[in-house]
Amino acid sequence: MRQQLGFATESLRLREFTRADIPALYSLTRQTEITDILPDWNMSEEEIRGFLDFVISSYDTYNPDNVRVLLAIEHRQDRKLIGWCGVFPNDMLPQAEREVAYAISKDYRSKGYTTEAVQGMISYVFHHSTLPEIVAIVKPFNAASRKVLEKSGFEHQKLIRLSDNSDYNYFILQRGDTHMIRDIREEDIEPYLDILAEVEHVNLNRSNPEHEQWLRRRISTHFRRGAKFYGYQDEEGAAGIVVMLHEEAPAGIDALGARAEVLDIGVSKQHRRKGMGSILLKHAEAVARSRGAYCMFMMTYAEDYDVIAFYGKNGFIPVATIPDVFGPDLEGTAVLRKVLR
Repeated sequence: MRQQLGFATESLRLREFTRADIPALYSLTRQTEITDILPDWNMSEEEIRGFLDFVISSYDTYNPDNVRVLLAIEHRQDRKLIGWCGVFPNDMLPQAEREVAYAISKDYRSKGYTTEAVQGMISYVFHHSTLPEIVAIVKPFNAASRKVLEKSGFEHQKLIRLSDNSDYNYFILQRGDTHMIRDIREEDIEPYLDILAEVEHVNLNRSNPEHEQWLRRRISTHFRRGAKFYGYQDEEGAAGIVVMLHEEAPAGIDALGARAEVLDIGVSKQHRRKGMGSILLKHAEAVARSRGAYCMFMMTYAEDYDVIAFYGKNGFIPVATIPDVFGPDLEGTAVLRKVLR
């Protein structure tokens, strides 16, 4: 039995389409906000039915060397189909290229869901294919779609005219280490526990039940606070993880959303001295920057000179020392900060 295609993000589930989606998908294609940009989706219900049959049949023949995949975007809380996202050929582009394409219901826009879906799809496809790059085309007036692509790491190459005699902005995203990083949910944290235990304290022993419970409580507390966990995984398994907290500001009080904090960052022993810590940190910085954070800071043991040197190499500057936070006559905490904008 084959493995189902798809993945989950913080707010969304991208999954295989089923025939049960036909009414909801047809309803989405009645929205002019979608079909004015994507006129090919202005189909009859019968055309939708035939198209979806083709999409569903393609799941059984997914080929990592010849990617063609379209997934339904489902809102996890509402359990409602709200759009689609995929990577597949485009007849107007060279045969070897694969384009990312997407659409979101007008009722779920301006919430970051399109960017969340596209970033998740990119990571998923690069993990499950041999594609060296993914491309995208956007009509010049579609500023919202261009913003989604730029937030997702695509770089604008040129303005091109395609066979439909229309002009498009042409974007490319190359495969890279950052695309091996994905969101980690609490239920998926298990492979990273050894790394996180060492980050918390060298003497934290997971074979000790009290230590194990403390570690899991701390992780759960981070998730409840809204922290984001980003894990790097390769063919050998969990390689590294970074935990970042950024709280969005309430309306009218931008200062409360100005800071992001690195709560934890760690790399497995066999993956150290390969630049992976910097890759994870840069990913966290990019996320914080895309959310409008002014600066990022972190705290570490004041005498952990290797860690301080690592952050210094990545542009962080020591700005304060808090003495005696671990008890009298014990080392304090160093606070390091980096301005992001």
